[in-house]
Amino acid sequence: MPPRRDPVVGPTTLEMICQFNKLKPAKFSGETDPLAYEEWMRRMENLFEVMDCPEGFKVRLATHHFEKEAEFWCGTVKPRAGEPALTWEQLKTLMDAQYYPRDMKREKEQEFLRLKQG
Repeated sequence: MPPRRDPVVGPTTLEMICQFNKLKPAKFSGETDPLAYEEWMRRMENLFEVMDCPEGFKVRLATHHFEKEAEFWCGTVKPRAGEPALTWEQLKTLMDAQYYPRDMKREKEQEFLRLKQG
């Protein structure tokens, strides 16, 4: 009889937090500067890619680095007990609405198009 094999077990939360912290992720305080938010989000995406982060850990890791206003805001959008957890895509959508207003985004897109044409 062949030996029994244990199912493949993924990383633990603690392992993921330690790996993530070694990459020195930036804190996000919820400042009103959309460019600071955009840069923070880009850095998070890059870190998740570098560490091949499973989807189930992204929200927890990112929100672990919220402080000040962002930490308070997160408490207002976090699902209640018994509700499904937010996915990374859902959190990004909520953060875009909060920290990168649509009119500001349009303005930046127009600015980019003018640079490209000029």
